[in-house]
Amino acid sequence: MIKRLTISIIICTRNRLDCIGQCLTSITQQTTAPDELIIIDSSDVPLIAQDAFNSQFDHNTYTKTKLLYRHTRPSLTYQRNIGVDLAHGDIIYFFDDDVILEPNYIQDMQRVFAGHPKYSGGSGSITNIPPYKRTFRYVIRSFFLIQRNYSSGYFTSSGMPTHAYGTSEFREIQALSGCCCAYRAQIFKKHRFDENLTRYAYMEDCDFSKRVSRDHLLFYNPFAKLAHNQSPLNREKLIDFRTMFSNYYTYLFFKNFYPEKKLRIISYLWSMLGLGIEAFYSTVVLHNTGYIRGYFKGIYTYLHTQRHQRHYLP
Repeated sequence: MIKRLTISIIICTRNRLDCIGQCLTSITQQTTAPDELIIIDSSDVPLIAQDAFNSQFDHNTYTKTKLLYRHTRPSLTYQRNIGVDLAHGDIIYFFDDDVILEPNYIQDMQRVFAGHPKYSGGSGSITNIPPYKRTFRYVIRSFFLIQRNYSSGYFTSSGMPTHAYGTSEFREIQALSGCCCAYRAQIFKKHRFDENLTRYAYMEDCDFSKRVSRDHLLFYNPFAKLAHNQSPLNREKLIDFRTMFSNYYTYLFFKNFYPEKKLRIISYLWSMLGLGIEAFYSTVVLHNTGYIRGYFKGIYTYLHTQRHQRHYLP
């Protein structure tokens, strides 16, 4: 008989009461209930002080699930590490607060973990990503080795992740997305989320899965499905997001890929050129300078930050 693997779900959130409400509703509808649900909250007004949250995060609703709540300082990687320290499950799931799971999501993921011990981590499929089209933007991303969906799920030579979302076949991959990833608990005896990636920590998921994939097999399961309802960005948030992208991508390239093979610097520069072209194209087409401003600001931020910390610089 296959041993039942216990389940911990960790959701990190900040100032998004409406989003997390929909996410929690989808968890209550799972055909396989989690053993543990952990909310790590950094909201300005703690969720636990809000009636709308407490009406859902309630033991009368989760009759088979242990509920844990912690309010912490902001920073996604810090919050995730706190959640890991609190978790007791054999399989630890991480969900963004803006995902909505289909009812069989956990059941379909647990079936893989229970039946295939060789896999140490995995991800389901995002159902509401844009359909595949060979647009100019997609061609740029493919040609310059930049992250994209409808792909292999492996990292490019430039250190960019590709994602299998949109494909219909179960496969082994390297890059897991933080919005819907899961790992066996023993992984966290060696690996932690990098707290040098602060705030909402863009690409922290890629960093973590890259390190894990060196020694462990990861999978993509197209039968476990969810929707990821990301909020649109205003101009100032867009600049912030694109700054983080350029900054953290550069940091993670020199951390994870450059030490493996120095010649990958050529691929990195190629991808950075592609990101610049994409930013210029988006600025012109969408009439939003946030793309190009964030691109250059991210490069400056990385160089300024690492000036006295050359351990990730060539």
